[in-house]
Amino acid sequence: MTEPHDVVTMGRIGVDIYPLRTGVPLQHVETFGRFLGGSATNVAVAAARLGRTSAVITRTGDDPFGSYCREALRGFGVDDRWVSAVGAYPTPVTFCEIFPPDDFPLYFYRQPKAPDLELRADELDLAGIAAARIFWMTGTGLCEQPSRDATLAALAARDAGRGRGVATVFDLDWRPMFWGAGRDGRLTEDEAAEAARPHYRAALAHATVAVGNLAECAVATGVREPHACAEALLAAGAELAVVKQGPKGVLAVRADGIVAEV
Repeated sequence: MTEPHDVVTMGRIGVDIYPLRTGVPLQHVETFGRFLGGSATNVAVAAARLGRTSAVITRTGDDPFGSYCREALRGFGVDDRWVSAVGAYPTPVTFCEIFPPDDFPLYFYRQPKAPDLELRADELDLAGIAAARIFWMTGTGLCEQPSRDATLAALAARDAGRGRGVATVFDLDWRPMFWGAGRDGRLTEDEAAEAARPHYRAALAHATVAVGNLAECAVATGVREPHACAEALLAAGAELAVVKQGPKGVLAVRADGIVAEV
């Protein structure tokens, strides 16, 4: 029997194209670097680099960038057994502008649909998910079907095997454009947040840890003050709420009342 992973993540993967110069807008950049990206993928890579066994559940396009993602995962020591290709959609690409110290605009190319949103509940290894010491999922996986149902099925599997795991982490990972907000005028950011909130609440009911910045916490809870956000996340089901506040640091609140601000 295969030993359980220390960390299993589920969500985005793609190729990040970053300028090799800082402080330059994209229209003036001449050289770029190619990097493995996607929040869930980044967490799996970080765990592997720290010496932990990790795997990511995601999907790429059936294209050269998809092959690059698989090769890069293996190069970092991440188990790619649950990474599969989707012929209908290209592997996502994300461009970034770099304006230090804290301005890094992102431009996502995930149309007509990202392959990682084609994860399906009936194709998941629920036993492997339940057995992992830490399972880490993101809000992006809730934005479209069939990924939404797959994500909730994975969370339910964690509930069934909760005695074996250490934590189920919900990275709120709010990206309004993935929920229909943007230049096409379908939804405003506030409307997208209202549409997302019930799905965030459904996922929070299964999570032991919730992590997000103030904007992400506001989407999940409807409130914006840091302590109020943390209390609302705990009330929704989390045992530990971590509210990132940028230059002001991080607020962490546990269900037993212990508070840490760093």
